This record gives sequence, structure tokens and C-alpha cells, in this order.
Amino acid sequence: MTGSVENVYTEALLEIAEEEGSEAAAEINGELAALSRIFSENTELYAVLDSPIITDEEKKDLLRELFEGKISRTSYGLLYVLTENGRCRYLEAVAAKFKEEYYSLHGIAEVTVTTVKPLSDGQKQRLTEKLKKLYGREIILTEKIDASLVGGVAVSYGDSMLDGSVRTKLDGMKKQIKNMIS
Repeated sequence: MTGSVENVYTEALLEIAEEEGSEAAAEINGELAALSRIFSENTELYAVLDSPIITDEEKKDLLRELFEGKISRTSYGLLYVLTENGRCRYLEAVAAKFKEEYYSLHGIAEVTVTTVKPLSDGQKQRLTEKLKKLYGREIILTEKIDASLVGGVAVSYGDSMLDGSVRTKLDGMKKQIKNMIS
């Protein structure tokens, strides 16, 4: 995993998180996702923390004011080190890479299911169980609604796609008919 800046920070952070235990690693994963959202919604934070005009002490004071005691020491330490090294702009990439590595290490799959209308709780539970058997991982299910599917369901995980939508079946039939006529 070494090489890029985000990989180096992620590798070190993951090692620390796993030493603290799986609950701590899960907490850090959640905190990094939240920090990533905060920074992406408040881009001026990047500008301030990466600015050569603002002193290191002012940056550390800002971090203390905003985050100390509100997130784990490990997540706070990451922010501190990124700021100290002028690399806050890598926070979102570190958060994404950490999530990917954490999920891989703990056998978690983030799966997106797209349907015409929302699934019932029972449907979600049955689908989650089937996907758990299919992928051999714990499933985090994200639901999307797309009326253009006409019916059925499309499931995506990583680079794989299981498309049982009516729209795809109709498109396939349309191609077959065109090929027969041509």
C-alpha cells in the first residue's frame, strides 16, 4: 500500500487504529468520514491550515478549538500531523483510503442497490442476507431510487454489477431484435 501520500498516512493510521482495537478502528473510520465532510463543506479550513502566512501556533490553536476533545486522540493526531506537514489537502484521500482498507481488513462490503421504489425493511433484510452469502462479507447497504429502471433491481459492489432491472432486460431484447432484423 505504500507510495502515495495518502497511502503512507493511511498505513500508519490503520496500524495505530488496529493496535487500539476494532472498536477504535471503527470509531476512527466514522470520524474520518465526518472530518472529510466537514472539510469538503468548509474549504476555507484547507486554505487556513495549509497557508504559509498563518503561523504554526495559530493553526494548532484552531485545531484545538475546533476538534480537541470532540474526536479521538488518534484522529486528532492525524489532523495535527497533516497540518504540521502542510498536507491537510490529503485528508479526504486518507479518509477514503482508510475506509477502503478498514472494510477490506474487516470483511465489509459497501453495496449500492438501485430500485424503482424504496425497499421494505423485510426486503432489505432478505437482500442483505443474500448478498452476505454471495460476497462472503458483512454488508452495508446503500439504497438509491431510479424510476427509469421500470422495475427490478440493480446491485453494484466495487467493480461488479448485478443488473436485474427491467430496463436492462428490455434493452437486451431490443438489441436481439435489431440483430435479427439486420
